[in-house]
Amino acid sequence: MSTAKVGRYNPLLALKDLHYRRFAIGSIVSVLGMWMQKIGVAWLAWELSKSPFWLGLIAAADMLPSIFLSSFAGSLADAHDKIKVLRSAQSVAIMQSVALAFLSWFGLTTVEVLFALTLVLGVSSSLEQPARLSLIREIVPPDYLHAAVALNALSFNLARFVGPIIAGVLISEINVGVTFAASAVAIAFFSYALAVIQVQKVADRPADPVQKAGTTDGFRYVLGNRSLLATLGLMGMTGISVNGILQMLPAVSDALFARGIDGFVGLMAASAFGSIVSGTITLARPPSAQGALSIALAALCATAALAVLALTPSFHFALVAIFCMSFANMYAGIGGQALLQLESEPGKLGRVMGIYSMIIRGGPAVGSFFIGAAATFVGMVIPVVGVAALAACYSGLIALAFRQRRS
Repeated sequence: MSTAKVGRYNPLLALKDLHYRRFAIGSIVSVLGMWMQKIGVAWLAWELSKSPFWLGLIAAADMLPSIFLSSFAGSLADAHDKIKVLRSAQSVAIMQSVALAFLSWFGLTTVEVLFALTLVLGVSSSLEQPARLSLIREIVPPDYLHAAVALNALSFNLARFVGPIIAGVLISEINVGVTFAASAVAIAFFSYALAVIQVQKVADRPADPVQKAGTTDGFRYVLGNRSLLATLGLMGMTGISVNGILQMLPAVSDALFARGIDGFVGLMAASAFGSIVSGTITLARPPSAQGALSIALAALCATAALAVLALTPSFHFALVAIFCMSFANMYAGIGGQALLQLESEPGKLGRVMGIYSMIIRGGPAVGSFFIGAAATFVGMVIPVVGVAALAACYSGLIALAFRQRRS
């Protein structure tokens, strides 16, 4: 595979640019808030239903819309003002979070209402994520691009794990409604940050959005690039398996270890710690050093650790397994996002990020729904080990294929 050449590499270099600094701070606060809400929704769904099926269904409602909308949203990002697309979607997300907070505080939430409001957030997130991920190329000067890609990938993936642990503490110490209120504030903060940044003019933005920025063109472009295609496939398989089970941790804590909210917080803490350690190590390496082979090997390790998590009878060993799983998954996530950013043509980046968003959001939705539905009949262990084995087989085949290409 080809890799972009990195001149001077310093992960913090991009923060010298005022507008990227505003974007980066606002983005990480927003993603923290969104992940706090995800965990609040997951715990509330479990409290209301005590059903793995409902837990999986509500997780699917959050992420499944991306399968249908993210590719279209990528076309919007390539053809229109990304900041306007982002702020419009965020307005809906803020109202949804506020509604959930008030319903929770007054005890009016039912599992059906929670499903409907989560579906609204899923639609909003599907429309905004491709614009968020591709906006970086319009903010950062070319000299800072490689550093910004590394820093953006790290902060995005770290927030996915730090946000849930904050939410777990808030739920345990205060109440679940606070997580929804905090999410609304975090998203509003990012919306304000977007209002005060400036972007560069994009010369290759299509003049005819319908003709030149169609969703099918993005799929054709990805299918013609082996590295992009393999990386997106790996993100999909780890999404179904590893990220799918992360949506089910309330059920894992109760059904496998009988630990309740304390076990849930412990599992999230171990996951967050593994991700932070991995992200810190990965940040020291240039994005171009991570190819599809290393991503595939990391995904293979993550899925192996997932199988151990499901099979071990010891909660303490489960904490070690989820640490290893998150460590490897973080490495794969950062490497995958950096590869997509650096190898995609600027005029097609929005559509590539749309497909990426469809996969990383749709994969966990499919995985959590399958695990939740199957667990209703056969328990948690069999479906978790099943998706882990499927993902491990795919990751191993990709690793073997790219290793043969190198030799």
